[in-house]
Amino acid sequence: MSENHGLVDNLVTQFASPLDCFRELAQNAMDAGSPVVEVWTEFIPGDDYIGTIALHVDDWGEGMDEQIIDTYLTQLFSSSKEDDLTKIGKFGIGFVSVFALNPRAVLVQTGRGGEYWEVLFHEDRTFNKTRLQMPVEGSQITIFVAGDIQRYAELALGIQERLKFWCAHSETEITFEDRTPISGELLDPLPINEPFGIEGHCVTRVEYQGTEIVCAYQRRPSYGFYNAGLTLAFTRAGEDVLGERAARLQHVGFKIKSRYLEHTLSRDTIMRDENYEKAMRLLEDAVNRNLFGELLAELKALVAQENWGLAEVQNYGDLLRFLAAEPYELLKSVENIPLIRTLGGRALSLAEIYEFWSENGRVLMDAEPGELSGALQNAGTPVVYGVHGAMIRHPIGAVNALLERFVRLRYQDTLGARLKRFTKFLGTSRSTQHFLISPEDVYLPVSLDSQAPADTLALIAEAARILSKVDAGYRRLVSCHIVQDDGDAQLFVVAKKLSSYMARPPARTDSKGRLEAAVNRDHPHFIHLLRIHQTDPKLAAYCLAKSLLLTEDRLLHLDLSMMAAAQA
Repeated sequence: MSENHGLVDNLVTQFASPLDCFRELAQNAMDAGSPVVEVWTEFIPGDDYIGTIALHVDDWGEGMDEQIIDTYLTQLFSSSKEDDLTKIGKFGIGFVSVFALNPRAVLVQTGRGGEYWEVLFHEDRTFNKTRLQMPVEGSQITIFVAGDIQRYAELALGIQERLKFWCAHSETEITFEDRTPISGELLDPLPINEPFGIEGHCVTRVEYQGTEIVCAYQRRPSYGFYNAGLTLAFTRAGEDVLGERAARLQHVGFKIKSRYLEHTLSRDTIMRDENYEKAMRLLEDAVNRNLFGELLAELKALVAQENWGLAEVQNYGDLLRFLAAEPYELLKSVENIPLIRTLGGRALSLAEIYEFWSENGRVLMDAEPGELSGALQNAGTPVVYGVHGAMIRHPIGAVNALLERFVRLRYQDTLGARLKRFTKFLGTSRSTQHFLISPEDVYLPVSLDSQAPADTLALIAEAARILSKVDAGYRRLVSCHIVQDDGDAQLFVVAKKLSSYMARPPARTDSKGRLEAAVNRDHPHFIHLLRIHQTDPKLAAYCLAKSLLLTEDRLLHLDLSMMAAAQA
């Protein structure tokens, strides 16, 4: 051992913390088949304030006979565990890690097959091997370190914390006991083990042969890798352990326990080999199929619930935020499932949202029900429950992110199909940006005239005749009064069918079918045309018809035909 002094130094300094040696010793005990590992500490006072700190690791595994001691315990880089996926210590350096604590001595007592041995390693890493007459079951390791009671307390606390980090999900029972507590109060051994679980939304557990996965949606995800329950790596830095998969899992936290995983020689990360890729494929399947399925199930149940409180609103926003971050392929696969709540309590699918946008160029959204939104929904125009603009950080602000992303990608997907069909680039002026609009920004309360003054009726009738003559596509032209004049009153409202609530311009009027229009009889321009109508009715009618087409920005090439129709 003394000949390898420099090599041992290089090995022990690779660990992030000297106390990580207790992970190594627990791992060796598990590999030896011990049903329990007991870690305990005690302080032995000396002549002055410096005493001896004894750190014990006891197991009841297979133990060692003389051949194993000579071949493995006292030789570096020799291990019987190669190519055995049931054992996770691969490099024969687990025991060497105890020297990271700079011990005064390390005592190993072990027995196997009727042989019982004691090996004492000295401070200079030389050792003595002695046969014992007293039976020893398994292996008992004691690390002796010099220090005062304060140093002892620090070590006891540190060992407990490192065991919790590395061994919390161990498949073998592990306990820790401080037998010389600085408080003087003796406590029962502390269980290190805790359930293999994770916190977050839509917590999902999936088991495969040799692999167990727990995953959940998390705003700040963490990633844990385990073999036999011992931690191989735990981090929030996804790129360090996931590589190119980090982008897919930026909103998904997980813990994966698999016999296919192992750490590198330095114990600082996961070994990227064929077994790692096999485990990652299982993880991807669990996330894309099981976790995503749980997200859909929770969303469907939530949107179907009639009465919502603050908790439901918050949960809805969180779930949609995670849905918005999922790959487009997954969103497309569920586009027909009603997941988006309206103010009326009805749920719409992503496909329905896209179809409404395709027909209207916008989707209505509001955070609270009102008279206008109620009237619109009664008339068949949905109003999505959500917020926009400065309130994007509202609990349900994620509705915007989801709908805008899906509509944009869905439209690009459709355009891509056209590109393949025509083998050339097809430009488009349609915008998918900021199409979520408040009803108040789109619709005006309109009172259609059941009766109107004779001059108003005459002017409108003549304008309607001109539009009909040139086949402008208006089925009906009437007069109206806009109930709420916000200082920016419009001259016309146009729709497939006139109603008590009409869209502000620019409304989409390029859909199939003939249109209906109403002229605002209180608008200054219309009042001016009424005056002209008194002396030149044909000119006034032509100007009114022309104004409608200008407002709609359509059929402007019919100007000469309209002039001729006005003179007829």
